[in-house]
Amino acid sequence: MAIEASIWRDERNQQMNIVQAWRIAMMMRAKRIPSLKALLGSKPAKPLHGKELKKARQEFKELNKNLNLEQIVERMKKIRDGVSSKR
Repeated sequence: MAIEASIWRDERNQQMNIVQAWRIAMMMRAKRIPSLKALLGSKPAKPLHGKELKKARQEFKELNKNLNLEQIVERMKKIRDGVSSKR
């Protein structure tokens, strides 16, 4: 769930950056500007099936195998609270 939220957040940030760049270009009265709809018209990723799905799940498990979420959460709290972390 956290990964999906992170992906969504990244996609949303990318869209906002595109909108901002498009607005700046419009303000500069650029001669050739693609429509905003064309810039934001990205297609969603195709759903995985069969071998591709199994491979993606295996890669995900391998990436998360040694992941210590408690340690990450603790570091994020320290950063949010303004406490520097020692490494």
